[in-house]
Amino acid sequence: MRQFLSFLILLVASTSLFAQANAIYYRDIKLPSQKMVESQTWTTVAANATDNVLLDATGNTSAAAKTTSSGFLVQPDYPRNFIITPGGTTASLNTPCTVVVNGTNKYGTAIYENFVFSTTSAVTGAKAFKTITSIVWPALCENSPYDVTWSVGFGKKLGIKKCMANAGDFLFSLLAGSKEANAPTIAVNATAIESNTVSFDGTYNGSNTFALYFFQNFRCN
Repeated sequence: MRQFLSFLILLVASTSLFAQANAIYYRDIKLPSQKMVESQTWTTVAANATDNVLLDATGNTSAAAKTTSSGFLVQPDYPRNFIITPGGTTASLNTPCTVVVNGTNKYGTAIYENFVFSTTSAVTGAKAFKTITSIVWPALCENSPYDVTWSVGFGKKLGIKKCMANAGDFLFSLLAGSKEANAPTIAVNATAIESNTVSFDGTYNGSNTFALYFFQNFRCN
């Protein structure tokens, strides 16, 4: 009986150790000293433009705030940034004015970005939007006769599918399968997926295909 009990104890202990060893192996196949190389491809990237989302749209029509949630010509082909340009009688623009763009990120989570107009020049956004849902012009953004027009277009910043820890955590970029001569411009954020973007050196013309090889930081789902 004593031998049988000893055998059972040994069997249970061995099984437990085996299970723990395998659990550790399958739970953490990436050692702390290792990094994971990711690749991402963007095919037939639409040309960047200043007016392919909105063209000469009306902003404020009075001293009150205004929200536009329809009339967008297209949605982004990939998560990417926006450029907003005031036109028309820009002398009516009451600076500083903060225009807010609302939309969603790669995962469909609601995000927004402030576009601060301290002059009448175009403002380029930094976040990658999967969709645009509305634009809000604050009260007193324009003066009477409220005849500023507004155009919105895609920028060159494409959303990266994972978060990165450092802007230098990339290996190389490809244009049509060949390495780009000039490195892309990378922007990163450790936790916000929409703030991880890449601007390739090559031309966005609706036919070129780009690829990026980079290190992620395992902090974005």
